[in-house]
Amino acid sequence: MATLKHKTISGIKWTFAASIVQRIISFGTTVVLARILSPADFGLFALAFVMIDGFGIFKSLGFDSALVRRKNSDIERACNTAFFLIPAMGMILFAILYFFAPIGAKFLNNPQVTPLIRTLAIVFVISTFGKVPQTVLYRDMKFKYKSIAEVSSSIIYATTALGLASAAFGVWSLVVGYILKTLTLIAIEWYFSGWKPKFEFDKAIAWDMFHFGKYVLASSFLWFLYNNLDNIIIGKLLGVAMLGYYAISMNIAKFLSEYFLDKVGKVIYPTYSKVHEDAIELERSVLKVLKYVSSISFPASFYLFAFSKEILLYIFGDKWVPASNILKILAFVGLFRSLGTVIWPAYLAKGRSKVDFQINIMQVIGFFILLIPLTKKFALNGVGLAILITTLISFLIGLFRAKRFLLIEPLKILKVYLLPFVASFLTFVPGAYLRTTSQENAFLSFLLISGFSIVIYILIITLFDHDFFKELKKDFLNKGEYDATPTKSTDSKR
Repeated sequence: MATLKHKTISGIKWTFAASIVQRIISFGTTVVLARILSPADFGLFALAFVMIDGFGIFKSLGFDSALVRRKNSDIERACNTAFFLIPAMGMILFAILYFFAPIGAKFLNNPQVTPLIRTLAIVFVISTFGKVPQTVLYRDMKFKYKSIAEVSSSIIYATTALGLASAAFGVWSLVVGYILKTLTLIAIEWYFSGWKPKFEFDKAIAWDMFHFGKYVLASSFLWFLYNNLDNIIIGKLLGVAMLGYYAISMNIAKFLSEYFLDKVGKVIYPTYSKVHEDAIELERSVLKVLKYVSSISFPASFYLFAFSKEILLYIFGDKWVPASNILKILAFVGLFRSLGTVIWPAYLAKGRSKVDFQINIMQVIGFFILLIPLTKKFALNGVGLAILITTLISFLIGLFRAKRFLLIEPLKILKVYLLPFVASFLTFVPGAYLRTTSQENAFLSFLLISGFSIVIYILIITLFDHDFFKELKKDFLNKGEYDATPTKSTDSKR
């Protein structure tokens, strides 16, 4: 039988491999679509998702997170209970969105999004029927099958969206592609889960899951506000074209946090849940994953900051160059979000979902206060500043709360960040300066300087952390059984 560590490492391998394939497909698709579609098309799609994301937070009622922590003794009854409630919520959400879409479109100052919202609402019916089998796969750490489903759905999206965009379907190519992607994902995950619902409902279990999930649900609502207030304000004050620039920039900035490292957070949540009573083992796990994550997220963010204009120009086309300044700001938003993907699952594993809720509510309040005045003064860059300031503050609050709730000293975490930060700063900031002084053969200069900067970063990491790549090879490349026996310890020993 595979040990816990073996399952975790295998899950991270499959998740990273799938994420790389997905991101190649997604990135390639976005590049081609960006050359076919207009910024307004991307803006309309982002505007429609304001309402889809807003209602989407209610589709699982937080029961999926509660199921992951459920004991094996009653997991089957819990799954059947959740299956009664989650799909019912999905159908209710579909009906509400269909009838209230015109009101939402009026609020967003764009009646063109009404049919888009009504069509995208079908996603709630599809996804909620697959939520329990999806969670079963996740809880059992069968990430191989989740990865297969995710890659397959990405291929379906790419094929559909590109085909329809080439046929001049405009924004509808994104809408239809997204629906078929969701349908493919749920169908394959259900098949691999092997789970079949039974007519069984337990009121006590339902209430217990709701009690845990209420803070997850509340945090999701706050996270929706935080992630969509910017889209709402940009759409109302600056227009859909500027929203299109913002959407593309945010998509690039979230490259790591959303498509790679957020999935690592989901992989390690079941692992944290299994060792959460062992404070020393939990700390060891958190710091180990943080080391790997920070070694990727710091250089990636500094690279985006240094070469934002070149990335937009040579990959997406010259019509997207006006987004280079906002991309510089959002690069560091992606950094703090990616670092947070390692810490928040530990809070949930300790049953501290309320902590995440409290941090999110402070973040949303701060964002609401800063967003409109900064947008009016600095336009699109003001939106970036508002989200960067509040993301940094909430990250620092979560970092220092780790001492109280996770028994991890903040200085230990900051020590993990020190080397990748210094190496990234010393490498990519000079690289940006050299890029600005090299005017001839600009494209070749960009390739050489950016490639040279990456090599120098790796050399600095190797020089000051001799065992980094040895540990990486041991954890991710060695085959065989892994020793995952938790260290015998209690909180009282700390």
